Amino acid sequence: MASGSPISSGPLRVLPSRLQELEAENARLRARLDARGPESDARAGFAGPSPAEAPLDPVAAAALRARLLVNEERLAFAFEASGSIGWWDWDIAADQLYTSAQFARMFGVEPEAAAKGVALSRFIDGIHPDDREWVGARIAEVIAAGGEFAEEYRLLHRDGEVSWIFARGRGYLDAAGRAIRFPGVAVDVTQRKLSDMRKSALVELGDRLRESNSLEHIAYTAAEVMARALGATRAGIGTIDHLNETVVMQPDWRAPGVASVAGLHHFRDYGSFIDDLKRGEAVVIGDVATDPRTQGNVEALLAIGVRVLVNLPIIEHGQLVAVAFVHHDRPHDWIEGELNFVRAVGDRTQAAIAQLRAEEQQRLLNRELGHRLKNNLAMVQAIVAQTLRNAPDLAAARQSLSQRLATLGRAHELLLSGSIDGTDIAAIAHATLAIHDDGQGRLRISGAPTEIGSAAALSLALMLHELATNAAKYGALSVPEGQVALEWTIAPRDEEGAERLVLLWTERGGPPVRPPERRGFGSRLIERGLAGATGGEVELDYRPEGLVCRMSVPLAGLQRDG
Repeated sequence: MASGSPISSGPLRVLPSRLQELEAENARLRARLDARGPESDARAGFAGPSPAEAPLDPVAAAALRARLLVNEERLAFAFEASGSIGWWDWDIAADQLYTSAQFARMFGVEPEAAAKGVALSRFIDGIHPDDREWVGARIAEVIAAGGEFAEEYRLLHRDGEVSWIFARGRGYLDAAGRAIRFPGVAVDVTQRKLSDMRKSALVELGDRLRESNSLEHIAYTAAEVMARALGATRAGIGTIDHLNETVVMQPDWRAPGVASVAGLHHFRDYGSFIDDLKRGEAVVIGDVATDPRTQGNVEALLAIGVRVLVNLPIIEHGQLVAVAFVHHDRPHDWIEGELNFVRAVGDRTQAAIAQLRAEEQQRLLNRELGHRLKNNLAMVQAIVAQTLRNAPDLAAARQSLSQRLATLGRAHELLLSGSIDGTDIAAIAHATLAIHDDGQGRLRISGAPTEIGSAAALSLALMLHELATNAAKYGALSVPEGQVALEWTIAPRDEEGAERLVLLWTERGGPPVRPPERRGFGSRLIERGLAGATGGEVELDYRPEGLVCRMSVPLAGLQRDG
């Protein structure tokens, strides 16, 4: 890892000028008490005693020591009050590093020992292994030639936490060019670095989301970026069964040595936070042992290495369908900046999914338009054949054909404009299938009065139109003796207390039916139409005697408007 750039007026600008003055004065006092020669003091950057100065008498030396003690106490208090600034002073010849308590704590060294002086190696051990080599090389450069040291690097603490410091110091040489001292100060810049990393992570997320082409890839990308920025141990996505409250964890991103949690899991085995996800709320838990949503299931979570968890819900059509998750194996106190970062990732993820779905919808509409145009001639041919077959004379045929073609035009205009309002299922069915009704009783529509919303109404109209078109081209409505029955019922409430609409389209008397060799656009439209829009299920049964299409959809989803 490359070192940080030297900063002449960066984080250490927080150090007040008075503290710098105190440190400089203390250096002069120490030099005077040590009775160093003026040449060495000048090389060290101190205004040492001039050649004319007489040696100190005991009284004067005692006064200087007292003054030095007061200054050092003031300096120590100032550094400690800052909470994030520490100082060091390395006597290179003796290999004794003297530091403030704050600096010692940064590196995991006992403050009492550091105050009395310890070997430099004790502090080197606190540097992150990935940064230790280049930091050591920079220190070697400074003590070899003197000069300034100004670097940002990481520290690795005993509990595995990583922090960042900006250290600034200077190496001093004696008259012979030998290194004698290396003092300096260090500032904890962890929060600034993490903030910068979170900002960079959001930029990276935006770039990668623009290249994502599936919900799974979007959610995994969001989880991985979030995990790296938050220093987590595991991240990924899971697809959710809303009714059974289960999640299938997909292959996950993991830190080295961390086990995967891929596979089926029941949410309630780990706590009650599924309730938050169902409401579309992000779940952020800093310690599963203390959070009321998980503290009753701690053993299950710890067994899979989860002490901290973040869950971002993925919502489609108002229903929870997936979750992006981030896990950590140690407790974590969340700060506002991290929570804002999680929310920002969630917002960008949902926006990317919305964009993806909009693009998919546009492609679907384009393909549907092409499909409809291709079917127009076939529809007109079927209508003409049905009309002429049953018309008593040419005038009646002309009138009936004109009416049916006009109805076909209105149906296409209605379907393509998307302007269907929420209404009763029977009204939608009669309006959509009217162009196929030749007055011979071959279409039978029945079912309980059921109001549905506008989005479901449009999906139902599209689906019925597709089924009827296929029936007119290949199925029961393509021959005079064929019949179609459309019926629907409201099924009893299920275990979740939800009512479902069961809709059945049954064809009889048409040509023998065989399953298609490939699924065309029409079949996919039927399967993804009403059921896909409302979280339901559809079954296409290609029986030899006629196609049977059965759909089961949540009634609440049908009645939701928009």
